[in-house]
Amino acid sequence: MYRPELKHKANGIPIVSNKELDQIGERMALDFDPSLLLDPHPVDIDRFIEKYLGLHLDYMYLSHCGVYLGTTVFQTTDYLPIYDPVEHRADYAHADAGTIIIDSSLEEEGQEHRYRFTAGHEGSHGILHPSYFLNTIGSEHRDETGIYVRCRADFKTCRQNGLLLPMSDDERVEQQANRLSAAILMPQNSVKLLFARDPYNRQGSWLYSALDRMSEVFDVSAEAAFYRLKDLEIIDDRARFPF
Repeated sequence: MYRPELKHKANGIPIVSNKELDQIGERMALDFDPSLLLDPHPVDIDRFIEKYLGLHLDYMYLSHCGVYLGTTVFQTTDYLPIYDPVEHRADYAHADAGTIIIDSSLEEEGQEHRYRFTAGHEGSHGILHPSYFLNTIGSEHRDETGIYVRCRADFKTCRQNGLLLPMSDDERVEQQANRLSAAILMPQNSVKLLFARDPYNRQGSWLYSALDRMSEVFDVSAEAAFYRLKDLEIIDDRARFPF
């Protein structure tokens, strides 16, 4: 397994650029499945997490309304907040260190793309952020003192004129996990290979076709494909999501 060598801030957050995250994601994806470079296709994200990263996947309802899509557990706990749909009440569950929990709602039909990106996101926390969350054990301002991270469905990266706005520490780790998830599911050179014979021509019809193609080839949502094209500077940063 490829293990990236990362520098960290004093609080444990990796010091890593978006382009470096693209490189890390691609190297890990290709180490896991070298055929991705010559034959773009969906990464087997479950197998990547369990067999390559050595993490355990589990499924629980993390809330009553779907506000939390995934959780990565860094230290064994008996007090992971969950929702019991049978008893219709909040509860606690046991979870071992090194467990990724996906909200059970994402196992339902029609949630495949969201499931895959969420799984990649949580796996990315497992790759990038143990030093940050374990570094906060004993801190008064973090739920369960950093034993786990619960990732919200409504997190959005804030941009202004194409630039990322200043982020809090927790927002930064979420942004890093999003970028690495995209890089694993859509390795940069696999994306470029897909459009080598049909480069961006600034026509709206090209973008519609490109998003459909990426969604089919990589098994991701059109929205995830759109932001990946922007991140890789294949389309204009000023482009707007067409759907």
